[in-house]
Amino acid sequence: MTNLEKNKKYCEVIESKIDLDTKPVAMKLIKTEGDLPEGIELIDEKIRHCEMVRKASLGNQFYSTIDQQSCLGGAGAIGLRDMPEKLANGEKYFSLGRFQDLEKAKKLTSKLAVIKDISWGIIYSPLDEADFEADVIQIITEPVGGMKLAQSIVYKTGEKINPSFAGIQSLCGDAFSSPYLTDSVNFTLGCDGSRKFADIKDSEMTVGISKAKIEEVISGLESI
Repeated sequence: MTNLEKNKKYCEVIESKIDLDTKPVAMKLIKTEGDLPEGIELIDEKIRHCEMVRKASLGNQFYSTIDQQSCLGGAGAIGLRDMPEKLANGEKYFSLGRFQDLEKAKKLTSKLAVIKDISWGIIYSPLDEADFEADVIQIITEPVGGMKLAQSIVYKTGEKINPSFAGIQSLCGDAFSSPYLTDSVNFTLGCDGSRKFADIKDSEMTVGISKAKIEEVISGLESI
């Protein structure tokens, strides 16, 4: 079975079990330009990573390098550049009033999921159009969809789920970098940036599924 056939199957199962307004999104980091699959075009605007996820969820397939990423924190989290110093050390979030003091800001930012290994670019695609093995698949859903995905995981594991999120760096750190780095599934409630710029609605959350876990999730969804 080709990657495209697998991804079409994954998408079909997900959409048969979860009522979605947009497509699940497949993403893959590209180490060099030579690794880019044929036929995928460069995005023609400079926007945030979370906006690119939303754009792909609406049916667009494209790739981005660091030059097309307008949010340096998001680009740093997903490994297209080093994390900006004032974000990494908590100063930026403290200045935005997100923390009681700088010490608490530093404590939290030191625990954010950040991919240190720098990549040349990243592909974004609706899952059912992705002719590549995704590093992470993201699903934007209402909480009931998150519940069904959680049920699909515990069906196989018998273990409770321990999501990791902080209301900061949501679609980049929580829903991409965290699953990518830990070969896991992570649930996140969004952040101010993704809700303002990527139109993540008040009624929506996001789930990121690593390539190591997608078969388990799909099998669980089919079984429940």
